[in-house]
Amino acid sequence: MPDSAADLPAGLVARPQTRLADEVAHVLRDLILRGQLAPGTPLLQIQLAERLGVSRTPLREAFRTLERDGLLRISNGNKTVEVIELDGRHLIDTYQIREVIDGLAARLAAKRTLPEDAVQQLERCINRMETASGPKLDAAEYGEAHADFHLSVLDASGNSRMREFAPLVRLSSHMLLTRFLQQHLEGDVEETLRRVICLGNDNHRGIFTAIRSGDAVAAEEAATRHIRKTMRFISSISVDGAPANRQPA
Repeated sequence: MPDSAADLPAGLVARPQTRLADEVAHVLRDLILRGQLAPGTPLLQIQLAERLGVSRTPLREAFRTLERDGLLRISNGNKTVEVIELDGRHLIDTYQIREVIDGLAARLAAKRTLPEDAVQQLERCINRMETASGPKLDAAEYGEAHADFHLSVLDASGNSRMREFAPLVRLSSHMLLTRFLQQHLEGDVEETLRRVICLGNDNHRGIFTAIRSGDAVAAEEAATRHIRKTMRFISSISVDGAPANRQPA
Protein backbone atom coordinates (compact mmCIF):
# COMPACT_ATOMS: atom_id res chain seq x y z
CA MET A 1 0.00 0.00 0.00
CA PRO A 2 1.44 3.47 -0.87
CA ASP A 3 2.53 5.85 1.89
CA SER A 4 -0.44 8.05 1.07
CA ALA A 5 -2.68 5.34 2.51
CA ALA A 6 -2.12 7.10 5.81
CA ASP A 7 -4.29 9.91 4.41
CA LEU A 8 -7.23 7.56 3.82
CA PRO A 9 -10.10 7.85 6.29
CA ALA A 10 -10.65 4.71 8.32
CA GLY A 11 -14.11 3.20 8.64
CA LEU A 12 -15.64 5.16 5.79
CA VAL A 13 -19.35 5.97 6.17
CA ALA A 14 -21.43 7.27 3.29
CA ARG A 15 -22.84 10.77 3.57
CA PRO A 16 -26.64 11.09 3.75
CA GLN A 17 -28.27 10.22 0.42
CA THR A 18 -24.91 9.05 -0.95
CA ARG A 19 -24.18 5.46 -1.94
CA LEU A 20 -21.16 3.90 -0.29
CA ALA A 21 -19.50 3.23 -3.65
CA ASP A 22 -19.91 6.91 -4.56
CA GLU A 23 -18.37 7.95 -1.24
CA VAL A 24 -15.38 5.65 -1.83
CA ALA A 25 -14.98 7.12 -5.33
CA HIS A 26 -15.15 10.65 -3.89
CA VAL A 27 -12.41 9.95 -1.34
CA LEU A 28 -10.09 8.32 -3.89
CA ARG A 29 -10.81 11.00 -6.49
CA ASP A 30 -9.88 13.71 -3.99
CA LEU A 31 -6.56 12.01 -3.17
CA ILE A 32 -5.77 11.61 -6.88
CA LEU A 33 -6.67 15.18 -7.80
CA ARG A 34 -4.63 16.53 -4.90
CA GLY A 35 -1.61 14.52 -6.02
CA GLN A 36 -1.56 12.39 -2.86
CA LEU A 37 -1.90 9.29 -5.02
CA ALA A 38 0.85 9.78 -7.59
CA PRO A 39 0.80 8.54 -11.21
CA GLY A 40 1.60 4.86 -11.38
CA THR A 41 0.52 4.21 -7.80
CA PRO A 42 -1.00 0.70 -7.58
CA LEU A 43 -4.26 0.47 -5.64
CA LEU A 44 -4.42 -2.83 -3.78
CA GLN A 45 -8.02 -3.91 -3.28
CA ILE A 46 -7.66 -5.95 -0.09
CA GLN A 47 -5.63 -3.32 1.78
CA LEU A 48 -7.80 -0.45 0.55
CA ALA A 49 -11.00 -2.24 1.53
CA GLU A 50 -9.61 -2.95 5.01
CA ARG A 51 -8.39 0.62 5.46
CA LEU A 52 -11.70 2.17 4.39
CA GLY A 53 -13.75 -0.38 6.28
CA VAL A 54 -15.78 -1.41 3.24
CA SER A 55 -16.26 -4.61 1.30
CA ARG A 56 -14.58 -5.11 -2.06
CA THR A 57 -17.90 -4.75 -3.90
CA PRO A 58 -18.30 -0.95 -3.43
CA LEU A 59 -14.55 -0.55 -3.86
CA ARG A 60 -14.63 -2.26 -7.26
CA GLU A 61 -17.60 -0.13 -8.27
CA ALA A 62 -15.66 2.98 -7.24
CA PHE A 63 -12.71 1.79 -9.34
CA ARG A 64 -14.99 1.47 -12.37
CA THR A 65 -16.29 5.01 -11.79
CA LEU A 66 -12.76 6.42 -11.62
CA GLU A 67 -11.72 4.43 -14.68
CA ARG A 68 -14.64 6.01 -16.54
CA ASP A 69 -13.43 9.42 -15.32
CA GLY A 70 -10.00 8.68 -16.78
CA LEU A 71 -8.21 8.71 -13.43
CA LEU A 72 -7.45 4.99 -13.09
CA ARG A 73 -6.28 2.25 -15.42
CA ILE A 74 -7.61 -1.26 -14.81
CA SER A 75 -5.87 -4.18 -16.50
CA ASN A 76 -4.84 -7.81 -16.09
CA GLY A 77 -8.38 -9.06 -15.69
CA ASN A 78 -9.27 -6.39 -13.11
CA LYS A 79 -6.32 -7.48 -10.94
CA THR A 80 -4.15 -4.42 -11.58
CA VAL A 81 -5.45 -0.94 -10.75
CA GLU A 82 -3.17 2.09 -11.00
CA VAL A 83 -3.37 5.87 -11.17
CA ILE A 84 -2.80 7.17 -14.69
CA GLU A 85 -0.39 9.91 -15.70
CA LEU A 86 -1.84 13.00 -17.35
CA ASP A 87 -0.33 14.19 -20.60
CA GLY A 88 -0.73 17.79 -21.75
CA ARG A 89 -0.64 16.98 -25.47
CA HIS A 90 -3.37 14.36 -25.07
CA LEU A 91 -5.40 16.85 -23.06
CA ILE A 92 -5.10 19.52 -25.78
CA ASP A 93 -6.19 17.00 -28.42
CA THR A 94 -9.22 16.17 -26.28
CA TYR A 95 -10.16 19.81 -25.81
CA GLN A 96 -9.96 20.47 -29.55
CA ILE A 97 -12.80 17.98 -29.90
CA ARG A 98 -14.54 19.50 -26.89
CA GLU A 99 -14.56 22.91 -28.58
CA VAL A 100 -16.82 21.53 -31.31
CA ILE A 101 -18.98 19.36 -29.06
CA ASP A 102 -19.55 21.95 -26.34
CA GLY A 103 -20.30 24.73 -28.81
CA LEU A 104 -22.83 22.62 -30.69
CA ALA A 105 -24.50 21.36 -27.51
CA ALA A 106 -24.87 24.88 -26.10
CA ARG A 107 -26.30 26.19 -29.38
CA LEU A 108 -28.84 23.37 -29.63
CA ALA A 109 -29.81 23.76 -25.96
CA ALA A 110 -30.42 27.49 -26.43
CA LYS A 111 -32.70 26.82 -29.39
CA ARG A 112 -34.98 24.66 -27.26
CA THR A 113 -37.47 25.65 -24.62
CA LEU A 114 -35.85 23.78 -21.76
CA PRO A 115 -38.04 22.15 -19.12
CA GLU A 116 -37.67 23.73 -15.70
CA ASP A 117 -35.91 20.69 -14.25
CA ALA A 118 -33.16 20.99 -16.91
CA VAL A 119 -32.69 24.67 -16.09
CA GLN A 120 -32.54 23.90 -12.38
CA GLN A 121 -30.01 21.12 -12.96
CA LEU A 122 -27.64 23.49 -14.77
CA GLU A 123 -27.98 26.08 -12.02
CA ARG A 124 -27.43 23.49 -9.30
CA CYS A 125 -24.17 22.46 -10.94
CA ILE A 126 -22.99 26.07 -11.06
CA ASN A 127 -23.92 26.62 -7.42
CA ARG A 128 -22.04 23.44 -6.46
CA MET A 129 -18.94 24.63 -8.34
CA GLU A 130 -19.06 28.03 -6.66
CA THR A 131 -19.51 26.48 -3.22
CA ALA A 132 -16.67 24.00 -3.77
CA SER A 133 -14.34 26.83 -4.80
CA GLY A 134 -15.06 28.82 -1.64
CA PRO A 135 -12.61 29.58 1.19
CA LYS A 136 -11.99 25.86 1.71
CA LEU A 137 -11.34 24.50 -1.78
CA ASP A 138 -12.85 21.05 -2.41
CA ALA A 139 -11.18 19.92 -5.64
CA ALA A 140 -13.01 16.60 -5.82
CA GLU A 141 -16.46 18.15 -5.38
CA TYR A 142 -15.61 20.88 -7.88
CA GLY A 143 -14.49 18.28 -10.41
CA GLU A 144 -17.71 16.29 -10.02
CA ALA A 145 -19.91 19.40 -10.32
CA HIS A 146 -17.84 20.65 -13.28
CA ALA A 147 -18.30 17.38 -15.15
CA ASP A 148 -22.01 17.29 -14.28
CA PHE A 149 -22.51 20.81 -15.67
CA HIS A 150 -21.00 20.01 -19.05
CA LEU A 151 -22.82 16.66 -19.21
CA SER A 152 -26.07 18.47 -18.41
CA VAL A 153 -25.48 20.81 -21.35
CA LEU A 154 -25.12 17.74 -23.58
CA ASP A 155 -28.44 16.43 -22.26
CA ALA A 156 -30.10 19.84 -22.68
CA SER A 157 -29.13 19.88 -26.37
CA GLY A 158 -31.87 17.35 -27.12
CA ASN A 159 -29.54 15.52 -29.54
CA SER A 160 -29.79 11.79 -28.83
CA ARG A 161 -26.19 11.15 -29.96
CA MET A 162 -24.58 13.70 -27.62
CA ARG A 163 -24.34 11.24 -24.72
CA GLU A 164 -21.88 9.21 -26.78
CA PHE A 165 -19.34 11.92 -25.98
CA ALA A 166 -20.00 11.74 -22.22
CA PRO A 167 -16.81 9.74 -21.38
CA LEU A 168 -14.64 12.26 -23.25
CA VAL A 169 -16.36 15.21 -21.53
CA ARG A 170 -16.14 13.63 -18.10
CA LEU A 171 -12.49 12.68 -18.60
CA SER A 172 -11.35 16.15 -19.67
CA SER A 173 -13.46 17.89 -17.01
CA HIS A 174 -11.58 16.01 -14.29
CA MET A 175 -8.13 16.05 -15.89
CA LEU A 176 -7.60 19.81 -15.60
CA LEU A 177 -7.88 19.84 -11.83
CA THR A 178 -5.22 19.72 -9.15
CA ARG A 179 -3.60 16.48 -10.31
CA PHE A 180 -2.62 17.91 -13.70
CA LEU A 181 -1.22 21.01 -11.99
CA GLN A 182 0.55 18.89 -9.38
CA GLN A 183 2.34 17.02 -12.16
CA HIS A 184 3.26 19.95 -14.38
CA LEU A 185 3.27 23.17 -12.36
CA GLU A 186 5.72 24.48 -9.78
CA GLY A 187 4.86 27.03 -7.12
CA ASP A 188 1.55 27.54 -5.33
CA VAL A 189 -0.62 24.97 -7.08
CA GLU A 190 -3.73 25.64 -5.00
CA GLU A 191 -3.61 29.39 -5.67
CA THR A 192 -3.25 28.80 -9.41
CA LEU A 193 -6.09 26.31 -9.33
CA ARG A 194 -8.31 28.73 -7.42
CA ARG A 195 -7.64 31.47 -9.99
CA VAL A 196 -8.46 29.14 -12.88
CA ILE A 197 -11.63 27.93 -11.16
CA CYS A 198 -12.87 31.48 -10.52
CA LEU A 199 -12.41 32.31 -14.20
CA GLY A 200 -14.17 29.09 -15.11
CA ASN A 201 -17.11 29.88 -12.83
CA ASP A 202 -17.68 33.16 -14.69
CA ASN A 203 -17.55 31.30 -18.01
CA HIS A 204 -20.08 28.71 -16.84
CA ARG A 205 -22.45 31.44 -15.73
CA GLY A 206 -22.15 33.02 -19.16
CA ILE A 207 -22.94 29.75 -20.93
CA PHE A 208 -25.93 29.13 -18.67
CA THR A 209 -27.30 32.67 -19.10
CA ALA A 210 -27.11 32.45 -22.89
CA ILE A 211 -28.81 29.04 -22.95
CA ARG A 212 -31.57 30.14 -20.60
CA SER A 213 -32.22 33.32 -22.62
CA GLY A 214 -32.46 31.32 -25.85
CA ASP A 215 -29.56 33.12 -27.55
CA ALA A 216 -28.07 30.29 -29.63
CA VAL A 217 -25.24 32.36 -31.10
CA ALA A 218 -24.15 33.71 -27.71
CA ALA A 219 -24.41 30.26 -26.12
CA GLU A 220 -22.17 28.67 -28.75
CA GLU A 221 -19.66 31.52 -28.54
CA ALA A 222 -19.56 31.35 -24.73
CA ALA A 223 -19.01 27.58 -24.76
CA THR A 224 -16.26 27.61 -27.40
CA ARG A 225 -14.56 30.61 -25.79
CA HIS A 226 -14.48 28.75 -22.48
CA ILE A 227 -12.78 25.74 -24.09
CA ARG A 228 -10.26 27.93 -25.94
CA LYS A 229 -9.30 29.65 -22.69
CA THR A 230 -8.78 26.24 -21.13
CA MET A 231 -6.52 25.16 -23.99
CA ARG A 232 -4.49 28.36 -23.74
CA PHE A 233 -3.95 27.74 -20.06
CA ILE A 234 -2.81 24.16 -20.61
CA SER A 235 -0.46 25.34 -23.36
CA SER A 236 0.93 28.04 -21.07
CA ILE A 237 2.47 25.38 -18.84
CA SER A 238 5.86 24.52 -20.30
CA VAL A 239 7.17 20.98 -20.54
CA ASP A 240 9.48 21.43 -17.57
CA GLY A 241 6.55 22.27 -15.32
CA ALA A 242 7.24 25.99 -14.94
CA PRO A 243 4.36 28.35 -15.76
CA ALA A 244 4.67 30.58 -18.77
CA ASN A 245 4.48 34.35 -18.34
CA ARG A 246 0.96 34.82 -19.64
CA GLN A 247 -2.17 34.53 -17.54
CA PRO A 248 -4.35 31.40 -17.66
CA ALA A 249 -7.32 33.01 -19.40
